[in-house]
Amino acid sequence: MSRVMEGDLVIIGAGTAGSYLGWRLGQRGHRVYLVEKQKAGEPGSHIGIFHVDEIRFAQFGIPLPEGDELIGYYPEGRAWPPDGDEAQIVRYPFYVMEMPLFIKRLQSYATGAGAQILFETEFTGLLLEEERPAGIKARTASEELIIKAPLVIDASGVDGVGRVSLPASLGVETDPIDPQDFLYVILQYWDDLEEDFPRGLNFYPFHKAFINPGYGEGAIVGIGQPEKLEIAAQVQEQFLKERFPGVKYRLVKKTWGRTPYRRPPFSLVADSFMVVGDAAFMTKPFSGEGVTSGFTACQIAVETADAALQKGDTSREQLWPLNVRYFRDQGAKFAGLMAQLLVAAELSRNDVNYLFSRDIIFSGYDFEQMNRYFWVKMGPGRLLKTAAALLGGRLSGKLSREGFAALMKAMNSSEAIKKHYERFPENPADFPPWEAQARELWKRN
Repeated sequence: MSRVMEGDLVIIGAGTAGSYLGWRLGQRGHRVYLVEKQKAGEPGSHIGIFHVDEIRFAQFGIPLPEGDELIGYYPEGRAWPPDGDEAQIVRYPFYVMEMPLFIKRLQSYATGAGAQILFETEFTGLLLEEERPAGIKARTASEELIIKAPLVIDASGVDGVGRVSLPASLGVETDPIDPQDFLYVILQYWDDLEEDFPRGLNFYPFHKAFINPGYGEGAIVGIGQPEKLEIAAQVQEQFLKERFPGVKYRLVKKTWGRTPYRRPPFSLVADSFMVVGDAAFMTKPFSGEGVTSGFTACQIAVETADAALQKGDTSREQLWPLNVRYFRDQGAKFAGLMAQLLVAAELSRNDVNYLFSRDIIFSGYDFEQMNRYFWVKMGPGRLLKTAAALLGGRLSGKLSREGFAALMKAMNSSEAIKKHYERFPENPADFPPWEAQARELWKRN
């Protein structure tokens, strides 16, 4: 026997994306259930400290952190070349925060708005009626649950358990994420550091490494690398030997995680179904962070879901605006950046040193623009200056032939993919040819 519950919608996962959705949809008067497999207080504990752009709190209507949740506020950071000490100053403020306490705060907003969070409750499958989601199946340690609802939202994180459970006939890609499509992140918490060790926010893009504030006077030494955890460990060891040989510190703890590093599904909606956040691979291509980028889609999803529920129609056609609004804006920018980065991975150490020295791609302006707008705005003058610097680097031998070719390819393929996403079809009937062309563009990249 199963206990049956009914609501207006059920959200799989009560992390950042799920809790934000539950809060905002609860505020609009909907009966919301969130199922979370972890215990109360556990979500986010595997990450610990993270950072959020200052401007995003106002953008998403979230009060600023305070108390134990707040680790520190940093108005600027530094981006470092592979060699040398000429860092680029990035004037863009961040709050450094405790992830578990931030999620707990979002969950309190959700329950305060009337949403019910079922902790220690594991999603086991979709409840289907004529191959259309009509709710979910779940279980606790003591019972089986059926939660009936006209809308299911998958905010379950990187494994996307709701998405992969969909019938393939509904038009959303259901393949599980390939292990090679993760960015594997290793975090080392250091304390008792030497005085000249980098403080504040520091980013080393060639190694995909960073040194950020930790607890007290400590630091978090992190790395993110694609394909395998072992590769991340090797690159981190190499990076520390190169940049900080002989540094003395006390290792407090070491953790690891994974974040999606691939394009999102071509469609985020099906009949009675949406997918958002890490479950839809909405992480920032240049950093791997996905909390606030996931909120962008959540904000659209709230408005779209509310309109569909008010109308009593959660068909694919009614939910389609999530696709259109997301992919024509943030989704298009992320697709273009992902295309750039996949090609730019071919750049050598010397190539990156040269680009740093000439303020190409790795300037403080570029980093600030990417964080603020998810795209680097370049007028005719800056484009001409960049082209001249690239050509000069190639002619002087400071930029390798392979690096020059990779950059040219990156710029061309990035722009083509971004423009294609900006033309995401308004009507679901026009989606199949758009998807076919998108697949071809990614294949060429």
